[in-house]
Amino acid sequence: MENLNVIFDKIWESALVLIVVLVILVLNSWLFNRYKTAKWSGNVAKRSIAFATVLIGALVFILSLPIEKSLKGNILSFLGIVISAGIALSSTNILGNLIAGFMNNSMNRFKNGDLIRIGEIQGRVTHRSAFHTEIQLEDSNFVTLPNLYVASNPVKLTRKTNTVISTSVSLGYDVSRADIEEALKEAATKTGLNDPYVYITELGDFSVTYKIHGFLDDSSKFFSTNSLLNACVIDVLHNKKIEIVSPAFMNQRRVDEVKFIPEKANIQSEENIEKSPENLVFDEATKSGAIEKKKEHLEQIIESKQKKKEELKDAEGKKAEELKKSIEKADGLIEKLEKNIAESEEKNKEKK
Repeated sequence: MENLNVIFDKIWESALVLIVVLVILVLNSWLFNRYKTAKWSGNVAKRSIAFATVLIGALVFILSLPIEKSLKGNILSFLGIVISAGIALSSTNILGNLIAGFMNNSMNRFKNGDLIRIGEIQGRVTHRSAFHTEIQLEDSNFVTLPNLYVASNPVKLTRKTNTVISTSVSLGYDVSRADIEEALKEAATKTGLNDPYVYITELGDFSVTYKIHGFLDDSSKFFSTNSLLNACVIDVLHNKKIEIVSPAFMNQRRVDEVKFIPEKANIQSEENIEKSPENLVFDEATKSGAIEKKKEHLEQIIESKQKKKEELKDAEGKKAEELKKSIEKADGLIEKLEKNIAESEEKNKEKK
């Protein structure tokens, strides 16, 4: 019994340190899961606090051990070397990505669901974290880019409304420029684009390059509309007896007065773009964008609730009752939205 008491007297401080560390870690996890905000899930802060707790706890635990001071000093020196080496080896990528992630998020360069292009990669954003950005590509697959790469490369953000769709075509000098521009504008209009306009981008040795532009109301149909514009350009030019052939072929042909235009097929170029493949291709990005909008709406409700609370302090009578009812209604909406957001995020994680 006396031996147990002696052992307990020696190790109780160390045991207490471990218990305190465990309590702080559990409390940290519970608090962030219970009070997570709408705009920021708090994962970075949660992990940072947990890391700092473990690090400080380890130092205090070593200092509380019933061993000689010289041995404590050796252990602390070894621990310092290990930590310094780890930081030195990983700081270039980890710290760089962390800083880049903070910069991207604080600048609001893009949000979940946005259509962006980074270098040769184009798709919709599905997830942003402290260290990487996930994008759903045109083929419905995913690519994960380090935030350092995103921050060091130009990011092209496609507008949600009134974005410009364009395509180019090379035609011969023997066709009237006015006729070509009229045909291209007609093709853009049939595609569903607004305010079409044409640029002549190049005067080649054998052909002229025309580029037709138009404004698209809803960028969620960006890829299918781009394809439909190409189809309409082909159909309209052929309907107007304007050839689309290579410059070399046009200059080498030996048959006079022959137009190399295919016969009109019994098809409709005006495809129903309401049934766009983007709804299937960018399914995860669409869901992620919807969650982002819900979070923004939640923040607006919270801000409105805070303003009403401030007004309630000075309100009296009927005005005070109206404010109380409005605050209660806002509490209900906040609870429903938080639950809906949490369920949606959980479903997305399960599907992945």
